[in-house]
Amino acid sequence: MDIRILVGVDGSDYSMQALKESIRFANASQGKLYLLNVQPSFHTIHNKLFIDEEQIKEYQQELFEDATKQAVELMKTIKVPYELIMKIGDPTQQICHTAKELNVDYIVVGSRGLGVFKGTVLGSVSNGILHKTEIPVLIVPTHQN
Repeated sequence: MDIRILVGVDGSDYSMQALKESIRFANASQGKLYLLNVQPSFHTIHNKLFIDEEQIKEYQQELFEDATKQAVELMKTIKVPYELIMKIGDPTQQICHTAKELNVDYIVVGSRGLGVFKGTVLGSVSNGILHKTEIPVLIVPTHQN
């Protein structure tokens, strides 16, 4: 039973909790994880005037590595197959598009991430995913100790 699970990772405690839950699920089902991080495009008129494309790509790569560092360290300690993916653009759209493209069985995300509205009950990305995909979505809250 090879289950394919897409996990949104952004470096937040919420995404790490989602990853841990995904690992448990993948272990139980002999599944594969796809760890997806979405970076902003930074393609605004002002950025294009002052920053060249190569600098933007380098900065996106730095942000990607920083946002996924903790997740990669955790994955190195377990025996679940995984693939690390970076996409550029709107997180909700990219997560839904990538999930469909990879033909995953489940999408797993934290209830909130590193976005602007940290106080919302359900984050805008997780809420958006629920409304834009037909793939089952598991939204994992952070466990408060």
